[in-house]
Amino acid sequence: MLVLALSSPALAIKGGRDATDPGGVRSHVVQITGPGGTKCSGTVISKKLVLTAAHCFLSGHGEYRIRALDAQFRFRFAEATQVAIHPQFDVQALGTTAAINDIALIRVEQAFPDWLVPVPLASRVADDGSFVDVQVAGFGMSRDRVLSSAGKLRERHFDMLDQIDTRSHQLFLIDHKATRRTINNNGICRGDSGGPVFQRTANGYVLVGVISAVMGGKGKDCGAITAVTAVSDYRTFIENMADAAGSPVKFQ
Repeated sequence: MLVLALSSPALAIKGGRDATDPGGVRSHVVQITGPGGTKCSGTVISKKLVLTAAHCFLSGHGEYRIRALDAQFRFRFAEATQVAIHPQFDVQALGTTAAINDIALIRVEQAFPDWLVPVPLASRVADDGSFVDVQVAGFGMSRDRVLSSAGKLRERHFDMLDQIDTRSHQLFLIDHKATRRTINNNGICRGDSGGPVFQRTANGYVLVGVISAVMGGKGKDCGAITAVTAVSDYRTFIENMADAAGSPVKFQ
């Protein structure tokens, strides 16, 4: 994930809990590994597609793999056969108000097993400037500068400012209840990049955003403020890529 100092790619969830429910976020969230030690998170959005962050592929060409926990807590793997990065992805825009377009899709050859369930995507957000409860999940670190704390799928509730920035096409996770004393206790960390921001509905989870970057202090791997790519602003790109892959997605 990008961590800005004040912004950088996202890592793992600090202050989160292990995701142990086979019917919960585990049925939607995967880990992505690649060249150069790349480790990100992603969300299954169709039988052959994972949605993640474009900056997860800055290492360039190489072998990318998708890693997921089955119902018996065993890791299963799939090889990525194609990666589609947003054509206007611009890592130089990180830390500015310009659009980073930090979104990408990974395709696999064989359909995912039934225990990996595609999640619908949000076609809109309320965009009214209020704070709403969201659930975040990822395989990133849970402690600053402790690489060994990564690799477990963790989840946590956050507050999201329900208003898309019209220039960056981003939403923001902000712990608006935090004090100076508690602000570093919870946050998104390295390895959580590309992971999901879910809203819970009566019919299950809906994917609202993709984790892009955290804003933390110098030398920090975790941050209290997180920038999230709003999937509703990239509907055309996502649907076009899904149609080209022959694996349609659902917006609602």
